[in-house]
Amino acid sequence: MKKLLVVLLVLVSAVALIAEPEWLIEDVAGGKKGGVLYLSALSDPKTLNTAWAQETSSTDMITWFLDTLLYSSNTGIADQPGMAKKFWKEETTNGISYFFQLRGGLKWSDGHDLTIDDVIFTFDKIWFNPNMTANGNGAYLDSQERLPKIEKVGTDTVKFTYEEKFRQGYLMFGRAEIYPKHIFEKIVEDPSKFSQTWTVEQVDKVIASGPFMIKEYKPGVRIVFERNPYFYIKSKDGVQLPYLDQIIYLIVPDQNTTRLKFEAGDIDLLAPTATEFPSLKAQATAKKWTTKVGGPALGAQFIAFNFNTEDPIKREVFRDPSFRVALSYAFDKQSIIDNLYNGLGEALYGPVTRSSGFYTTEVEKLGFRYSLATAKKILKEAGYTWNKEGKLLDKKGNIIKFELSTNAGNVVREEISSIFVDSCAKIGIDVTYRPINFNTLINNMNAGNYDSIVLGLTGGVDPGNGWNVWRLDGGLHFWNYSPEAGDQFAWAKDRDYKVSDYEKRIDEIYKLQSVTVDDAKLKELFDEFQILVAKNQVVIYTIAQNYLAVYKNTVHLFNEKPSPAAGMLWKPWAIWKE
Repeated sequence: MKKLLVVLLVLVSAVALIAEPEWLIEDVAGGKKGGVLYLSALSDPKTLNTAWAQETSSTDMITWFLDTLLYSSNTGIADQPGMAKKFWKEETTNGISYFFQLRGGLKWSDGHDLTIDDVIFTFDKIWFNPNMTANGNGAYLDSQERLPKIEKVGTDTVKFTYEEKFRQGYLMFGRAEIYPKHIFEKIVEDPSKFSQTWTVEQVDKVIASGPFMIKEYKPGVRIVFERNPYFYIKSKDGVQLPYLDQIIYLIVPDQNTTRLKFEAGDIDLLAPTATEFPSLKAQATAKKWTTKVGGPALGAQFIAFNFNTEDPIKREVFRDPSFRVALSYAFDKQSIIDNLYNGLGEALYGPVTRSSGFYTTEVEKLGFRYSLATAKKILKEAGYTWNKEGKLLDKKGNIIKFELSTNAGNVVREEISSIFVDSCAKIGIDVTYRPINFNTLINNMNAGNYDSIVLGLTGGVDPGNGWNVWRLDGGLHFWNYSPEAGDQFAWAKDRDYKVSDYEKRIDEIYKLQSVTVDDAKLKELFDEFQILVAKNQVVIYTIAQNYLAVYKNTVHLFNEKPSPAAGMLWKPWAIWKE
């Protein structure tokens, strides 16, 4: 009898081990399973630890192997089931609770069960701890700087409760990557150890919950992902996704080489610059390519000045809104659109593009149309002068000159930099242009070791997504890093750190927007935010390029609509290749 009991227990355990997950059924069918999708990256990732990833070279890779509770629709809104099969919210008179019910049978790629305990651990020990992430925990704080209460409900549900309204719960909780508790439970006891876990040197230790897992990484050469056999999504005709066997990123040093590799057939998809697009479109029929044109991208290129640069003379100039506004007038955006972008872009004067429903046309009424005369007038009225050689002098008579950097190999940013240097020369400013490696650029930015940079952010449909950029304690508040944002920014203490009234108000707006559920009031806040950024040209925005895509006809994307919110690789598990 005792032996029989043992046998029965073993059988029950075996059944439990092979129990199938609660599948998410994707609205796709007929795809061909197998094949390799070849993509490109301009630089190596800096980290594979998502809490410390600040750059797309890292986040683009992490997306493939770390999954989230919710997915985003083609409009960029987090409103579709992911690892959570159900999600809902309950409001009280003053507060709100968000619920996420996890699917059963989920597993990590190492075979360990993925449970609600992983979810609770991730938020409690990582995302809610300001010392565990590069951006801090500001995304989860209400207007009173309070974190939500986190509770386990039953065996498969987590509940987040705020004492006041909090509008972005589906985004903040639903789109945050989940960590494996069995890997990180001991590691999180030491924040410094945690930040050095899942580095690019530790590829063999990274496990996956997403559609793919990392198989190989050769620095400067390629990153190889292969299908995760435990992924929980099926097509409606019963195929376990993803369709593709592998994703291979070729690390290519610059955009020109990337295009050549695409034309040679080495890469399957290309996000071309507006300069390249007309030529590619002309070849499309003969080469059997598909081309797509959409609205302006949600992100844009910008020029930023370091308010905490080491040189105190430059600091004073860079912090002056009149100086930045004048340089914005001196920058000929329409010429760039006509000549560099082939008309496939829009001039941008503030932080939100027309593709977002929160965009306000009021920023267009502020001016900033190209005018060297206006630029010089603003500088003169602000107390700047010129010497006999025509060089611009600050209010104390010092010649103004500075260095400009961007990432080498990015053709658009390099061209913007060149035009900006020329624009500055026309109003008497000598600018030394220095393109550098992307990861070096980011390291310099985070350490405050730069004068000015040309860079870009990905952007989002909801401006609230940019909390880590616009809050004073944000991990990407790069033009004026706060020493209170983390030990990594302690250097700002020794550089006469200051915060202007407009930055304080923007910070306040970002705290208020997180708890503002009234649409009209929310619009008022984001309108004010855009006007403040534009009036002070906190960073000098340049051009928002139209969404552009070119890919082989043999590649079948799930997202065939040209959407800047979703991009080409939306729902990559449903992409297949002939």
